[in-house]
Amino acid sequence: MDKYPNMDVKRLYTGNQTGGSKLSAIIWILVLALIVYGSVKIVPVYIINYQIQNLFEVNADRAETTPLQDIKSDVAAKLQTMHAPVTIDDVTITQNDPKSLTIRAQYSVTVKFVDDFKITFHFNPEAKTEVE
Repeated sequence: MDKYPNMDVKRLYTGNQTGGSKLSAIIWILVLALIVYGSVKIVPVYIINYQIQNLFEVNADRAETTPLQDIKSDVAAKLQTMHAPVTIDDVTITQNDPKSLTIRAQYSVTVKFVDDFKITFHFNPEAKTEVE
């Protein structure tokens, strides 16, 4: 015999938690939205830096067969084509010896998220021809 026949034990332990699950879902959606928004803002900056690094490496490898002025003009044209945040004036091309070349740049990109919240990313792409 039950001591408390009108007591619903299942209801006592589970309770009504639908409000908590809705709040949890909203919080997770907001966190996911913030991650997506941040990624949309930040990932393109890193992709462009990767493209600049690749451009420098490809042109540094051409040092043995291509004159310095042609490499410089090619780098300038491709930077302008890719709408890079760096210009040829920011790029340093150093001829180490007739077959060795170093191409480097330093630049910063400021990403604005909302109002006054900004993050500045500093990049130093560099490529050097290894002479054997």
